[in-house]
Amino acid sequence: MEKSLYLTQDDITEDVVIIKINQSYDPHMSALQLYDITRGCWRRKIESVESARYALATYKGEVVEVYRIDYWCHASELNRDTLPYNPERHRNRIGFFGSVAAGKIRGKYVGKSVKNFFKWGEADPVKLIKAELQSTDGLTDR
Repeated sequence: MEKSLYLTQDDITEDVVIIKINQSYDPHMSALQLYDITRGCWRRKIESVESARYALATYKGEVVEVYRIDYWCHASELNRDTLPYNPERHRNRIGFFGSVAAGKIRGKYVGKSVKNFFKWGEADPVKLIKAELQSTDGLTDR
């Protein structure tokens, strides 16, 4: 991958959460399936990710989709169409409600690599990246 396709901290102008979906991703899945696997269920506290405005769904380090996050909730409230709630497996997990981000935001992130935000072997599938400076470039869809 070309160096220009790697995102850097300077490229992140919104608080984002990077979500690794490696084990669940299939390039032939529907948009709804991709949304459902990206938005939950994650073993985190809501407070640890609630500042994120966007979720970057990543497969093998590459951003495959971007979602605008409306709000985070406990997994029992998600009502995912393609992945039903399992009380034993999803206890103490969270997820989000949102929608596919606007075109300018998607264009900024989709197809780019986030590999440099992770140390080799880092297993946590959810990572918050805080913007160093809040953007005033109009690339928001709120």
